[in-house]
Amino acid sequence: MLTKLHKFYLFLFVILIPLSLSSCSTWFTVENNPQKYGKYDHVPQGGGHYKIGEPYQINGIWYYPEEDDNYNEVGLASWYGDFFHGRLTANGEYYDMNSLSAAHKTLPLPSYLRVTNIENKKSIIVRLNDRGPYVEDRIIDLSKRAAEDLGMLKQGTAKVQVQYIENAPLEGNENDYFKNSKPGFLRKIWRTTSSAFTEL
Repeated sequence: MLTKLHKFYLFLFVILIPLSLSSCSTWFTVENNPQKYGKYDHVPQGGGHYKIGEPYQINGIWYYPEEDDNYNEVGLASWYGDFFHGRLTANGEYYDMNSLSAAHKTLPLPSYLRVTNIENKKSIIVRLNDRGPYVEDRIIDLSKRAAEDLGMLKQGTAKVQVQYIENAPLEGNENDYFKNSKPGFLRKIWRTTSSAFTEL
């Protein structure tokens, strides 16, 4: 028989899982967005399409995607990782938790944003290619790699400044912004080795 404590944990699981998934794209469902790339696979850069999108409603709140060259906001950032890795983003790219990318509710996709951790002053450039997060007090959802580089991975959220830079090229991040953003040599070796073992 389930104890009261077990029932409490089961209740939390049932409530929190849907909430956590709703922080990302509203169109996302497992059925129409299978995981094409595994944790250690090479995920191709770019390959999506340019998108602003029509106004849309989530949980009774309307969002109005638009170009905003002067976007400069301070708010709470969160991050998303393994579950969404290797699945399509809102503009048709594939989410790679090991690259510097992000999700935003209204800015054009793909584009480049500067994200600065207010607390520790760390700053990075991310490729915006997804929609979300749909949690009231959050303005951006970062990839796992971006959260690591900003020093906010363990705590899960951080107060950040988000600044729009410019539209990003559809083919990927082949420019000065991302010279040092690709996986390091050891990470490449780990991915290759792990992929080989999983195929045995």
